[in-house]
Amino acid sequence: MKRLKLFPKTFLVSMGLFLALIVLMHLLIYILMPRLYLDRKQQEASESLASLEAQLKGRSLSQMRQICQRFSIAKNVSITLTANGRDDYFQGFQTINIVTDRGKSADVDVVKIADGQSVDPRSVILKQSSLRDADGRKLSVRLLVNVEPVKQAKLATLHALPYTVSASLLVALLFSYCYSRFITKPIRRMAKVTTLMQRLEKGVQYSVESSDEIGVLGRNINELYQSLWQTIRSLEQENRRISKLEKERLVLLRATSHELKTPLASLRIMLENMQLNIGEYQDRDRYLAESLAQVDRLTKMVNDILRAGSLAENALRDEKKLRVDQIVAEVIDDYRLLAKARRVTCRPDLASTFVKANYDMMRHVISNLVSNAVRYSEAGSVVKVTCRQHRLTVTNECQPLTRAQLQRVFDPFYHTDRQVSPESDGSGVGLYIVKMLLEAKGLEYSFSPVKQGMTFTIHFS
Repeated sequence: MKRLKLFPKTFLVSMGLFLALIVLMHLLIYILMPRLYLDRKQQEASESLASLEAQLKGRSLSQMRQICQRFSIAKNVSITLTANGRDDYFQGFQTINIVTDRGKSADVDVVKIADGQSVDPRSVILKQSSLRDADGRKLSVRLLVNVEPVKQAKLATLHALPYTVSASLLVALLFSYCYSRFITKPIRRMAKVTTLMQRLEKGVQYSVESSDEIGVLGRNINELYQSLWQTIRSLEQENRRISKLEKERLVLLRATSHELKTPLASLRIMLENMQLNIGEYQDRDRYLAESLAQVDRLTKMVNDILRAGSLAENALRDEKKLRVDQIVAEVIDDYRLLAKARRVTCRPDLASTFVKANYDMMRHVISNLVSNAVRYSEAGSVVKVTCRQHRLTVTNECQPLTRAQLQRVFDPFYHTDRQVSPESDGSGVGLYIVKMLLEAKGLEYSFSPVKQGMTFTIHFS
């Protein structure tokens, strides 16, 4: 069985409710209206009798007759005034004589008419009372109210029922249709928009036109879709970052294999020549020392490469709020002896600077920059380290790099043709690791020549 959509379902439900309401209202009108009408007439009859008693009290018989005549016409009721065994009739709605047994209470169930006919007790209301005239004689007053019109109204209601029900159904149909359209229109628009959102189409947004719950739901859907797109963009950026890191690792692996070939081949030649006691290689102590130095250099290179891979993997893990100026102060203190040996002065200018990052990653970057600045500075020069206004700047005094050198300075195992001393030449992957870590974190950086040296700048904002 095919399930109904929202509009026909809403229409049928509202129409069913209206139909039940129409039937209930007509039944209530048909049943309650006569009862309410009779209750009202009973109350009016009691009030009329009380009012008549108040007017007749203490009056003479002739005055009572005049008052009864006027009262019957004004109130549209029939009055029977019994005095001295004589009945006086005053008609307000029809010319009938009420026959009663003198001196006995009238039977309210059957009302006899003067010509011997009877009146249906359900069509009249009879109220009676006793009072005395001005001479102290006892009189009896009976008041008859006609309620026959209620039957006629009930019959008229029954005859008009098909017309009123038809008109009510027509109004209910029209209202149910308009109501269903009004209620389901924003929901149908929302369903259409969410279908497009399900396909991840860009620029899709639900147009909020109200401030009620549907409007709130529409705004929540828009915010949820925007959050979804932000998450998707973040994942895409993360995927690009991971892909870039994988490419960087591949480049590093290729460069490493190429870089290790030459020193390993050289080391093998020296060891073979020492083994064969060929020529100058008979001086084993000398060439063993060179071999150990070569092994140490290769070990440092391998350790740097392994550390670079580990730091790149954990660059965005365990991040917390760091004081960059404190890390800089720690690193400068670590290189104080090296700077003193090279007659280089480190001049820090530090202010409180915060960044959310991995501590090991940030310390490794700063350590590489300070190490390069100290190692490649001229003797007697100054290394300026400035940390303020969301920016870290490391400036050293040296011969500025050329444009061609700047284009390759971040390549793995790149060495410039200028070398201050043999000890100053590192593994060749320091700036490459710095570049890889900063790009993994998404921090902007620059390495540019100044008047008498080079400046490396990292922007944390």
